[in-house]
Amino acid sequence: MDSVDFQSVQTQIFEYLRKVCGGSPQGNDSLAMIGIDSVAMAELTFELEKRFSINIDDDILDVDSVDELVQYVVARKEGTK
Repeated sequence: MDSVDFQSVQTQIFEYLRKVCGGSPQGNDSLAMIGIDSVAMAELTFELEKRFSINIDDDILDVDSVDELVQYVVARKEGTK
């Protein structure tokens, strides 16, 4: 199989965050700064699991920025192969 397409994951996450939070989040923005609270994080976790066919555990709570979120998802997808 091909390696995980980082650009595709990044694009999908940014599109989702724009839809949910409004504005144009940047990679170094903290999730809290763009409006991801505990409820939004639960919804985001569910969306990521469904969209990328990955399992997310409590490690997601260590993710602070949008870039870290993209890296987390890519790492999870690579771990599912």
